This record gives sequence, C-alpha cells and structure tokens, in this order.
Amino acid sequence: MTTTDTIAALALVTAIVAAVAAVGSWKAARNSDKAAKTMSRIEQQRLHTDLTPDFRCTIVANEACSTATLRVHLEGPPGLLSHDVVEITVSIRNDSPHRGNGPQLAGTESPETVRAHIWGPWKFSADGRDDTGRTVAAQQLAVGEWTRFGLTPTSPPSWSATTMDVWQADYANEPVRLSITARSQGSEWTVPLEVPVTIESAS
Repeated sequence: MTTTDTIAALALVTAIVAAVAAVGSWKAARNSDKAAKTMSRIEQQRLHTDLTPDFRCTIVANEACSTATLRVHLEGPPGLLSHDVVEITVSIRNDSPHRGNGPQLAGTESPETVRAHIWGPWKFSADGRDDTGRTVAAQQLAVGEWTRFGLTPTSPPSWSATTMDVWQADYANEPVRLSITARSQGSEWTVPLEVPVTIESAS
C-alpha cells in the first residue's frame, strides 16, 4: 500500500467515524427533545389536575317540595385566582348512566328518548334552561363567589304508567346528580357531584 493509499484509507475512516458521531448526536438530540416534550406534557396535565375547580353545592326545597333552589359556590383552588373568572355550565345527570342502554323492544321507546328524559327528582326552572330542564345557560364565577338556579319537580315519562305520587315517592330521598363543566383560559374540566336535598322547615 502506497503512502497515498494509506492517507486515503485514513481519511475514509475519519469520515465514517464523523458520520457515526453525527448520527449518534442526532439521535441523542431527538431523544432529548422527546423527553422534554413528554415532561412538558406531564407537567401540563399535573397543572390541569391541580386547577380542577372545587364546587360546594346545596339544594333547599320548600316544605311542599314544589320548588327548590340550587346554590353553586366556587371555592377554589387558589390557583384559579389568577384566572379572574371561570365559565360554568350546570347539567343534571340521570339516576343511572345505564338508562337507555338496553336493547329496544317492540312497542317501547327508543334508547335516545329514554336517555333524554330526566330520571331524577328535580329539573331546572331557571331562565336560560333547555327544553327539558336538564341544562341551564352558562354563567361566570370568580373564586369565592356563588350563583343560584331555580328547580322544579320532574314528572314520570309520558309513556310510563307510573303516577306522579309514586314517582315523587321513589325519588323523595335521592340526591340530585349534577355535572358541572368549567372553562377558563383554554382549559376545561367536568366535575360530577351528588347533592342532597334539604327541606326548608316552616318558620
């Protein structure tokens, strides 16, 4: 092997080593970037969880149980203080998530119709409610503030033979199952709650 061949071989080896090193550096940079993105995503998820709104809700019905008032208080967490206000939408959940999930039998209502009915003791009567009284218009709250909504008793579905007295007796001691969707600064949380009903004593 001549001197020229030796120099060429050394140059080739050097080039190969440099290429391998470059590939190694690229892989390390890519892995580092992926790790950084994973950590950022985990941190964002942690922050989102830490900022989940904390609601305190009460429902007080009159002695005749013909009307009731739902009061929703946004208690925290303190991290939401920097958000100024939080938009909340309150909805009523059915007494069971399985309502309407069974097969439709001949002559019975569709699963969609069954799920659309409010299976629970109360529905919204406040302005801004939807046609069924399940959901009420969104409102804005700051931490430490509260709002309230009017409620009225539900009734058995039109296709049912259940009487109003039996329907009300079945739900007499049942809580109202709520779902509160909160939105603020691009984040969204859904908070499920079960709120017992207190009967207002006669003065």
